[in-house]
Amino acid sequence: HHRPMMRDLRRALLPSLVLLACGGNSPADTDGEADTTAASASTTTATTTAASSTPTTGDTGEQAVRPNWHEDIAPLAAANCQSCHTAGGIAPFAMTSYAETKPWAPVMAGAVMDATMPPWHAVETDECEPPFPFKHDARLSDAEKALFNDWAAAGAPEGDPKLAAPLPEPPSLDLAGATTTVLSAATIDLPKAGVVRDYFHCLSIDPGNTDTVYLDGLQVIAGNRGIVHHVLIYVDATGASGSWPGGVKENCGGGAGIAGSVQLIGGWVPGGLPIETPTDVGSEVPPGTRLIMNVHYHAAATPQQDTGTGLALRWKTTKPAWGSLFELIGDPGAGDSLTGPLMIPAGEKGHIEEYVYTVGDGQDIPDIVDVRIWAALNHMHKVGVDMRVTLEDRDTGAETCLLQTPRWDFNWQRSYAYDTPITKAQRVRGGDKIHVRCTYDNTLDNPGVQDMLSEVGLDAPVDVTMGEGTLNEMCLTGLGVAIKGF
Repeated sequence: HHRPMMRDLRRALLPSLVLLACGGNSPADTDGEADTTAASASTTTATTTAASSTPTTGDTGEQAVRPNWHEDIAPLAAANCQSCHTAGGIAPFAMTSYAETKPWAPVMAGAVMDATMPPWHAVETDECEPPFPFKHDARLSDAEKALFNDWAAAGAPEGDPKLAAPLPEPPSLDLAGATTTVLSAATIDLPKAGVVRDYFHCLSIDPGNTDTVYLDGLQVIAGNRGIVHHVLIYVDATGASGSWPGGVKENCGGGAGIAGSVQLIGGWVPGGLPIETPTDVGSEVPPGTRLIMNVHYHAAATPQQDTGTGLALRWKTTKPAWGSLFELIGDPGAGDSLTGPLMIPAGEKGHIEEYVYTVGDGQDIPDIVDVRIWAALNHMHKVGVDMRVTLEDRDTGAETCLLQTPRWDFNWQRSYAYDTPITKAQRVRGGDKIHVRCTYDNTLDNPGVQDMLSEVGLDAPVDVTMGEGTLNEMCLTGLGVAIKGF
């Protein structure tokens, strides 16, 4: 898929290694200062109204019922829901007004009480306590959940508009700061789904920089969300992909589509937010470099066309102290299987696949090389139900859980960035081991299996092996890594 991280790193940092002048770390966003404006607003609202969360009526009748839309629910909806639930958003209905939201009150209450909304799958469990909190944690407090539940139970009262609470600005799903949007000039025509349902096309784009720049923000713009399954972004240091006719290499497989000097720097999956590296961390892009988007298209029931998939980029011209890359571990990434070739038998529940990657892959990586993990993401398909990633210390054998997603949902995938200063992020040394464990349920009890089978016209589970297609699976984690003195 691509070369193991430390092997590439050793080559890239050889001069620095000789001088013994390397080091590393990372989180995402801004030196560990989380974007807490919206969360603070919603928490404040929940705190001030929690005492009123039991539905009651006063002397003025329905307008005095608490909780109500104007005083209690609207601020929560703005802070936690309206990034997606707005006109033209990715959610199926808007929640920007009382009239739009009231019919959905019972559904909303159920979704927030069982924690399926807002979507957030990196949770603490009995076997996983991540080393740091995550940025942009979308989970609601118990008090906030109670407000939604009690509002629905009371019949979703509107309340008095004159008493409306101030509304926070909904968090943006777009890349912040000054950006350069680079759209692919290619138009991709996809036939209707048939025997072949999955296509992998590589799109080469010129970021347009005339000087060396350092990417610290990256957002994929999916032109046709109905068929764009996922996107991987590679740096093509030699610009060789510029020779592709029309900037496209069709059926390029799961990688960059070229041999030689390429490095994975990010990706996009449904529900994913922009990738923002920590402060003073970036990916180097010299002049003449091209960016390659490996776009996985999933065919639909009718022919489709994609005309706008591209990138929004944010960069600096000053070299940061840390270089950034993503490493893929598991299947089809780096590392060794502990359970043999990935295969999930039909009808099997609780099936486990495990992988281990030794940092450095047998090479001598001096401890002076400072490498930190600033983000983690999990990836499976629709048979998956739980995934956990841990780091084993080479000296003590102690394990640190980096990420667990115990209620896996293929429709909501994202990277999770740690909320800690770069110099305090989890360090990785040569000889440490990264363990990836995936759990699957290949029975009709799994809604994902039902969906997968219905898509291909089957009514009973089948054996599932590793691959890119609908009837295939993966067990893959991506780690955002920062290297000091790159």
